Amino acid sequence: MKVRIINCPDKDFKPFIERAVEFYAQNLIKSKRLRDNIQLTIKFNTKLTVWALASIEEYNASNRAREFLIEIHPWIGAAEIFKTLAHEMVHIKQFAHGETNETLSKWKGISIDSDAIDYYLHPWELEAYSLETGLWTKFAVKEELWDVFEGISNPDAPIKKEDIKWKYLTDENRTSSNG
Repeated sequence: MKVRIINCPDKDFKPFIERAVEFYAQNLIKSKRLRDNIQLTIKFNTKLTVWALASIEEYNASNRAREFLIEIHPWIGAAEIFKTLAHEMVHIKQFAHGETNETLSKWKGISIDSDAIDYYLHPWELEAYSLETGLWTKFAVKEELWDVFEGISNPDAPIKKEDIKWKYLTDENRTSSNG
């Protein structure tokens, strides 16, 4: 996979992003030949109003999607960037394998009216959300990221007591937050 990273929030963070992309790609796209024919640009974009987006940029001569863009908001923190990148890489796999299309109107050959279905129940989102945590956790363990970034825990470490840290709403807060 040919990867280009634009506007990385920290030059020392860039190699972690490169390794994460390669790790996620190897786990999602089993064909090395296919992986080698994919071009991916990852752009950190503070103007996004969502955490991230994945899109098709170009098709090859056989009309197969092979050039992609993932945009990620850099202010969501390292842990969320890695997890979100895993989610968006699932979408890259879906596009590359032709499981869904650019307009998100097909899923594995079946027409889908995405406007009639809740976002979280779109089949491509169900798959991406179901795989993101496992991919991200496997990458964090492989890289021992808890030694590098704050807010990332070793899932194999002994459990330490930590408060739940509820954010309680008073009746007054509920009234003002509901309109």
